[in-house]
Amino acid sequence: MSKALVLCYSFEGFTLQMANFIKEALQIEVIEIKPLNELKTKGFYKYIWGGRQVVLKKKPELSPLDVDFDLYDTIFIGSPIWAGTYAPPIRTLLEDGMLKGKKIAYFYTHEGGASKAASRAKQTIEIHNKFIGSLSILNKVALLDQNKDEIIAWSKSMLEV
Repeated sequence: MSKALVLCYSFEGFTLQMANFIKEALQIEVIEIKPLNELKTKGFYKYIWGGRQVVLKKKPELSPLDVDFDLYDTIFIGSPIWAGTYAPPIRTLLEDGMLKGKKIAYFYTHEGGASKAASRAKQTIEIHNKFIGSLSILNKVALLDQNKDEIIAWSKSMLEV
């Protein structure tokens, strides 16, 4: 079995909850990706702020990650979906080549309208890494709990790829 790690960016906690299910199932570490200067917004303004960052292809500077990526073969990357794609901190992680030569399993949470999210992530992941699969769950606590078994089964299957 390869050595695995979970990296996730979570704005409201749904993606982190999904990451924690993977952590629990595989007994691996979760590291949260955080931008140095994240604006915490609520209500409708968060959609404007987040959508603007995506459309302008912003790559925020990330807080330092205390991890040696050379120790890991498989990395689970989690993100909420903003404006049909992964959140800007994930753009920074993937496009700046922080990860190279890894097997990447991509998971994401969304409120609908995420039909192209996996293909967009796959395209970016494959610049420096190998895309091995994806899993999508709606942003609802009840749905996360209902889909816990699916999340666990998917995460275990990703280690067999």
